[in-house]
Amino acid sequence: MEITRRVRARIGPESLLAYRISALDLVEGGLTGEEIDYLARGIESAGADLISTGIGWHESPVPTIAYHVPRGAWRLATARLKSAVRIPVVASNRINTPELADEIIASGAADLVSLARPLLADPQFVAKSASGRAQEINTCIACNQACLDYIFRRPKRLVPGQSACRP
Repeated sequence: MEITRRVRARIGPESLLAYRISALDLVEGGLTGEEIDYLARGIESAGADLISTGIGWHESPVPTIAYHVPRGAWRLATARLKSAVRIPVVASNRINTPELADEIIASGAADLVSLARPLLADPQFVAKSASGRAQEINTCIACNQACLDYIFRRPKRLVPGQSACRP
């Protein structure tokens, strides 16, 4: 919280200050939901403008982004955290279609959504959705083979607009 206070003091009130937090730790000895909510309220009081959620840790024995994790599976953890603070909360993890993103926001589980792998699968995701062409989106299936496995094996630079899912 002290770091958040100091960053806020340094950047001033006109700049957006986002704080990334794990809404659900999924590791032995990790924070409980109550502890995470308490921390989030402290971060809000310290000057954060929004909370961006992550789920789990790399060390977690529970998969959070793999294909067998249901789409939008972690929305309840984000909704819990959202009810603990007054600032906007961002949902993430296994949100891979515009319809699911809209559903999560409309349900009140989050104020915004964060996409990572879906934008690697189709860099034109947002443009296609905004222009009514969502059916043309190369949907991320959470295989993690092109975006993670391939990149870790053979680092390469993508051409702007090129999908990481088509190495």
